[in-house]
Amino acid sequence: MWLPTVLCYLVALTVTIFGVQFRINLFKYPIYLSLSLTLAILIPLSITFLLPIDYVSQNAPEAHPWFNLPDDVILNLWRSNYWITFLLTWLVLPILQEFYRSGHHSKLNKLADAFRQNLKFQAIVLGVSLIGLIYLILEVGLSLGHLKLMIIAMAHIYALVLALWLMAHGLISIPRNKWIEGSVVSNLNHHYLKLPRLVDSLEDIKISFKEEILQVLVLQKNYTSTLPEDFQFRDWILELYDKIPEDLRELVERQYLHENSSISRDQLNVPFMTKLTTNFNSNLNRLIGYESEFESLLIKIVRLEDILQAKSNPNIAERNQLVFRINNYRVLLSPKLNFIYWYYVRPTASRVLSVILFVASFVILQSEFFHSSKLSLMNVLVYSTGVNKHSLLQLIVSSLTFSYMLFASLNSLTQLKIFNMYHLVPHNSDPVSACFYTTYIARLTIPLSYNFIYLFVSQDSIFEEWYGQSIHLTGLFDLMNNWIPRLVLLPVVLTVFHVYDKVKKRIGLNSDLYDSWALFDDDEDNGENSNDPELLNNKRKDVIIVESKRIVNREMAKRQQRRLETGPLRPFNLSSAANTNYESNRRSFHESLVNSTNNRIDVPYHDEDEEMNSVIGAGRGETETVSVWGRIGGAFTGLRNSVTDRFQSNGRVTQPEYRDEPLDNFNYDDDANEHLVL
Repeated sequence: MWLPTVLCYLVALTVTIFGVQFRINLFKYPIYLSLSLTLAILIPLSITFLLPIDYVSQNAPEAHPWFNLPDDVILNLWRSNYWITFLLTWLVLPILQEFYRSGHHSKLNKLADAFRQNLKFQAIVLGVSLIGLIYLILEVGLSLGHLKLMIIAMAHIYALVLALWLMAHGLISIPRNKWIEGSVVSNLNHHYLKLPRLVDSLEDIKISFKEEILQVLVLQKNYTSTLPEDFQFRDWILELYDKIPEDLRELVERQYLHENSSISRDQLNVPFMTKLTTNFNSNLNRLIGYESEFESLLIKIVRLEDILQAKSNPNIAERNQLVFRINNYRVLLSPKLNFIYWYYVRPTASRVLSVILFVASFVILQSEFFHSSKLSLMNVLVYSTGVNKHSLLQLIVSSLTFSYMLFASLNSLTQLKIFNMYHLVPHNSDPVSACFYTTYIARLTIPLSYNFIYLFVSQDSIFEEWYGQSIHLTGLFDLMNNWIPRLVLLPVVLTVFHVYDKVKKRIGLNSDLYDSWALFDDDEDNGENSNDPELLNNKRKDVIIVESKRIVNREMAKRQQRRLETGPLRPFNLSSAANTNYESNRRSFHESLVNSTNNRIDVPYHDEDEEMNSVIGAGRGETETVSVWGRIGGAFTGLRNSVTDRFQSNGRVTQPEYRDEPLDNFNYDDDANEHLVL
């Protein structure tokens, strides 16, 4: 029956389009980029149900009528998926990635540069493949068919090692992060520890980016006129100028442009502009990535702080009433229900999901180590519990398991920092990063599919019959296919015991700025415990958390100040400014006469007031008499002073007297002043 399978492909296509659109605006770029990115994501999603359909149809007692596809159709689907993926990952997407990375201005020069860069990469791959070619000649001889199979086998081994390594890391990190999300305090501290390092990276890239911005501003100022000698690079310079963020442009113009920064006409040539464009685009994309990551992390921290504030609010009426300070989506619940969801429901669901994912991760990792044997827990789960007798249930279990394996790999891939060059940003990712991630998403899927089949004793499937003959080429490749899945325990041990962080600290690659100053003046207070590694680590974390709180408070104060400055402003109309000023002065003068409690002449007089004043004066040993004429005289005196103050200023607006606050009384630690940048 074709209809359910077609519906699955339509759902996968819809999810792919919306998923890619969430990361990069597909309608902003040409069709060749949008189509390549869509296919690179659609194929892995389609395999999540094509692989279970293929395996269940060959191993279940009878195929399910909804997903009963002919063997020829399944084979053609596998062939098309594989070769489309092969062309995308080894030719199309790498060329597109270098095309958008290139600093040339014209598309033809960009394309030539992309081919030149990919030829260098292919030459490196060919040099590595010579080792396999020599082994192939010695083992089975050399022929065109053997050469094609060797290329498939070597590409499979490379992608399999990478896929299993990333999957093992994801199978541990995903449940661990979900468990941390089960506690609001732990989750908040977990995010606090990330913030200072991210802010440092953001400030570093701004400093680097200012150099390119300054060069572009100098070029725009000197070489964008209508003169014939400036026509060659005029549009090129203006395109770079339009890409400069507004805040950085104003900052560089104010601070650096007045300096003796000049670029001679002899320096202005194609290699100079190409290098400048490459560095400019790279720094701009990194800046956008860091700013997006900072905004996302700030929203998470502020949201968790609001949850804890709602829980510990001393005002009983406002306690357990949750309203977010930064609300980036519509809240459909009331403040009371919103608090219940974020403080109770969501953390509990995260803990339950974490336990389920931990169990699933253990089953998959154990099955990887004992693959193709009866000791595999996946094989026991499917064939010893009777799941295989129900084809639809087996299909669902297989699809969910393979989807989790693929998602774990992709999650680790997106969290991996490749020299801080590639960043995925909501709705604004650059094409270079999008091509890189989609390339590896498509490249990892086929080897991971083959690895999934070998979790069971029976590997009967159309995919194994077609693809397996290329993988089981010689004894060496069989040995590698057999032992590489068992080595999955190595990245598991490295992740569980935080070996990555310890190794980075040993070799000096840890970029934690606070390692050098976090433990100042501890010797006097701690004595013999000052060398305790656990104690030192806790103190270091405490200092980082305190610094993160200051960063958050400073950022929120800046945003609050920005809202106060930009909120009530209206367009300034010069023609009506004088009339508005006159009308404001007239009303203020009238209100001073009518509404002043001390100068009003229409206030009814009461003898009780005079008697009370006499009593108060007598209590102080003074005599004070207030009469009606005294009140009227005071009113006219106040009227005279008001008129004098207003009309003797000759139309000038008087400012309050400036008082210089002594530096000794200034509180440097006041968080309310942290938004001021000196």
